[in-house]
Amino acid sequence: MSSVPPTVPRIDSPTFLVLAYDIADSAKALALRDEHMEGHLGHMEANWTRYVSAGPMRTEDGKGYLGSMFLLKAANRADVDTLMIGDPYFRSGLYDRVEVVPAVVAIGTAIGGRIWAGADQLKGAPATVVSKG
Repeated sequence: MSSVPPTVPRIDSPTFLVLAYDIADSAKALALRDEHMEGHLGHMEANWTRYVSAGPMRTEDGKGYLGSMFLLKAANRADVDTLMIGDPYFRSGLYDRVEVVPAVVAIGTAIGGRIWAGADQLKGAPATVVSKG
C-alpha cells in the first residue's frame, strides 16, 4: 500500500457527526440496547446509504458501552433529526445526551484516500471547496 493516499472526490452531500451518550445507569442502558437492538439494526440497514460510518463507543477496557457514533450524510440538521428519531435506540431513552456537529470527511480508508491534492488547495479555502479528485 502506498504511503501517500490517493486523491478522491469529496462526499457530495453535507455530513454530520452524531455522538449519542448512553444514560448513566449502565445496567438499564444495556437492557435498552438489548431490547431494541433488532429494531436499531433494521433501521440502520434500511438507511445504510446515509451512513458513512457508525458504531458503538466503548469503554477503554472494551467491556462496556459509552454510547454510539454516527457519521451521516444529510441535507441539514432537520434531516439528521428525522433520520435519528426513526432509530429505536433514540426513541427508547437509551441516550442521555446527543451532540450533532457538521463535519467534513477528509481522509481515511472508508473513503479510499484524501479529498485534497495538496495543502495549498485548503489554505484559506471556504468550507464549500470540493475536490475534483
